[in-house]
Amino acid sequence: MQKTLTVVSKDEKTGWVESFRFTHTSHSFTRSAQRGIDSSKLSIALLYGQPFYKQGLIYYVLGENNIPSKLMNNKESLRNTIVIVDGKSDTIITCYRAKDPFKHIKRKSSILK
Repeated sequence: MQKTLTVVSKDEKTGWVESFRFTHTSHSFTRSAQRGIDSSKLSIALLYGQPFYKQGLIYYVLGENNIPSKLMNNKESLRNTIVIVDGKSDTIITCYRAKDPFKHIKRKSSILK
């Protein structure tokens, strides 16, 4: 896995292609490897996950309903993935899976303590 991650998004209607570049912290790099969340799974979570803005961070939550039909064969390994990004620097802080990710994120306080 690389320390930087480039995510490419293509709008199906307009054909526009946009590229986003993210950088791993050493923590996120280690944790993603330990948790079996490779760069392709991170890219999918960042592209299709629902963003929540809390604590000055962006939480991308890839729930079961966010997974596109073309990726349903990998549903079990993708669902309930959370990627936390610092929106100011596009740095991936960490990533993990949770049983009920939407409830987990909504219960977080609005400020980081």
